[in-house]
Amino acid sequence: MMNLIGTCGDNCFYCPRYIATKSGSVEELEEVKGLWVRLGLRKPDFPVQDMACYGCKPENKCAYVELCACIREKEVANCGVCREYPCALIDTVFDRSEKLRSLARCVCTHEEMEMLNKAVFSKKDYFDNILK
Repeated sequence: MMNLIGTCGDNCFYCPRYIATKSGSVEELEEVKGLWVRLGLRKPDFPVQDMACYGCKPENKCAYVELCACIREKEVANCGVCREYPCALIDTVFDRSEKLRSLARCVCTHEEMEMLNKAVFSKKDYFDNILK
């Protein structure tokens, strides 16, 4: 499987939102929404169609608004190709991701954790590998 590293370091090719969107399956998006609700990332009444993700685009509603603005300003694809990496802004993203990983260990199945490790929790590794 290829890597498509997003602005924040998520790997879209492993991301359940991206995969469900690409498949066109509302049922898969419902499952992802359920996971996001368990993780506290969405409220239960969040419209499932708003879970769709087509990758990083300026018009998307991203959880990392400041990071997206920084990437656009510097005209780079993601933090891993930025001359200033690592910086305080991406460090806050890494911290947030680690807090989410701690919660996920309590509410996710083994399979969900494996998927989230590849999709969401390996941001720093992906960026560090880009720099090599």
